[in-house]
Amino acid sequence: WLIRINGNEVDRINLENKRVLISFESKSIGDTLAWAPYVVDFAKKHKCKVVLSTFHNNWFKGVDAYSDIEFISPGQSTVCNSVYRVGWFRSDNGRWDKFDSYPNPLNSQPLQKTASDILGLDHVEKNYGISFKPKNRPYKNKYVVIAPESTAGCKEWVLENWIELSKMLKSKGYEIMILSLNKYNIDGVQVNNTRDWNEVFNCLHHAEFFVGLSSGLSWINWSLGKHTVMISGFTAKDHEFSSNCTRIQNEHACNSCWGNINFTFDSGDWDWCPIWKGTDKQ
Repeated sequence: WLIRINGNEVDRINLENKRVLISFESKSIGDTLAWAPYVVDFAKKHKCKVVLSTFHNNWFKGVDAYSDIEFISPGQSTVCNSVYRVGWFRSDNGRWDKFDSYPNPLNSQPLQKTASDILGLDHVEKNYGISFKPKNRPYKNKYVVIAPESTAGCKEWVLENWIELSKMLKSKGYEIMILSLNKYNIDGVQVNNTRDWNEVFNCLHHAEFFVGLSSGLSWINWSLGKHTVMISGFTAKDHEFSSNCTRIQNEHACNSCWGNINFTFDSGDWDWCPIWKGTDKQ
């Protein structure tokens, strides 16, 4: 904060050498990976000791950029001078864009900007990596990982298209692996249902590239420094990351409903569609 009286500065926030807790209030994979780099920048800007609470602390421990960050588990007590909570906190009427604590409507801007806004930083896309040590390749030959699953129906791509894409990739000489908790029956395609994050990281690391949606696996692949082909009409082109990414979106059809501040996304409705729900166009 900055306080002026009659135009004269009388007080400005000073966190130098102070202990600051930054708490991520979301368990989401994408949120966590998108927001973490700004914690490092915050500590450098204010020359303070940052204590970080996330639901995925092990993903950052051992990464050089986070070596000065102290990690605690969500809900764990610590002594600090200030607390910053990073998350999407709905107002009483359920809308993020009507909540005065945010300088901008959250769904209308890049996901990483949530953290930079709350922490008072300039928004520039940042990726400081993720903690991972490669193991043996799951395939001897070159392969591509695809991920047809996400957290809402409007984020997904119809199964018939994934089947057609698999045929095209196989015709180019690639083996194909699906990473998903669900079972898929696509001819000649291996499905990996692992819940072991290290195995997930390893499969993505050795792949030629990754084809996914607006989902946590896309953010993991980006954090690993791998190339992502993202199929997403649900979000605007700048909502996720832009580096090391090929974005597939039809701007001549219905798109970017997530970023339209006139619509309120209902996470509890798998078939949410703000305009065409219940019609053939959906």
